[in-house]
Amino acid sequence: MLKIIINADDFGLNEKVNEGILKSFRNGILRSASLMANGNSFEQAVGIINSNPNLDIGVHLTLVEEKPILDIDKIPTLVNKNGNSRTNAIEFARKYFSEKISLEEIKKEFTAQIEKILDHGIKISHIDSHQHLHMLPKILDITIELANQYNIKFVRFPKEKFSSYMFRNFKSIYRIVQMVAINHFCNRAVEKITTKTDYFTGFYFGGKLSKKNLLTLINYLPSEGMCELMCHPGLNPNYNIYDQRQYRQVDETLTLIDKDVAEVIKQKDIEITSFRNLLL
Repeated sequence: MLKIIINADDFGLNEKVNEGILKSFRNGILRSASLMANGNSFEQAVGIINSNPNLDIGVHLTLVEEKPILDIDKIPTLVNKNGNSRTNAIEFARKYFSEKISLEEIKKEFTAQIEKILDHGIKISHIDSHQHLHMLPKILDITIELANQYNIKFVRFPKEKFSSYMFRNFKSIYRIVQMVAINHFCNRAVEKITTKTDYFTGFYFGGKLSKKNLLTLINYLPSEGMCELMCHPGLNPNYNIYDQRQYRQVDETLTLIDKDVAEVIKQKDIEITSFRNLLL
């Protein structure tokens, strides 16, 4: 039997994302979410967690796009001249590979993010990161060290298998190139991350997990093992989480609560679970 963890990223980013995650959990197939300690609606997310104790929570470590937890004078290499985080993973990676990013500052910021969540009485079952930056080699070492320190069992291993449906649309070439890069770092880290799911999916359809796309994805899943499905639900039809990526968060929410999708998963004898449940 295949066990699948349907996990929402960006919990705490804003109110509409939080509401989409809550709706997808209460009315759909979502069981887990990754919380941004530096999200604009973190406190609202904490309230949702307290009111829904069965919602499994991880930490969504964030080094780009959102303001850091720590004061900028403590992490000067992690921010630009305006005191904001780097705008995207590519800009951050350039600085990282040019050795202009302090690893010690990353560890301090990651620690602050994890401890902020723990200080709110939230138990963390898994770690992932915004734009998968935790997979950069030395950042992964920090992530694993902190996971061990805080007894967080699962670290996301975002290696998605290439399938034939990914090559049907020429417009998807950029996404495929991104997958090649992420999979390269995953291949280098396969022995480092000891507690992880057997499979990962959702990057190729990231932000565009329509009913059609999710049913396609389900048909290509393996028949056994553990799989994490990443998603990005939300409820504001006029707002993309990050405009340059054209996320369709309302479509994702509607997909996650769609009865036909739930029925297909049931018919295929796929068990919907969470990171927390895997630890029991």
